[in-house]
Amino acid sequence: FIFNNSGNQKYFISSADWMTRNIDRRVEVTCPVYSKDIQKQLESIFDIQFSDNVKARIIDKKMSNRFREKNDNIKGIRSQFKIHEYFLQYEY
Repeated sequence: FIFNNSGNQKYFISSADWMTRNIDRRVEVTCPVYSKDIQKQLESIFDIQFSDNVKARIIDKKMSNRFREKNDNIKGIRSQFKIHEYFLQYEY
């Protein structure tokens, strides 16, 4: 999660598996991220996810799970591939 907090952003990580069975029968833990380097990585990943115009879906108030509208004049960005490319730049 990234919360704006009046311009003072707060970063948190947690499980991405927020399904009913996990919320009702387990404890989901969220923790803050203090490292500026990791915060920058998280922000980059969020930006990549938000730019997806190939596989992104929109869940509206009716809970329809439709594809995001495509613009043929813009190069396609598939976030899973872009995130893979992003992490290839790091040596672990």
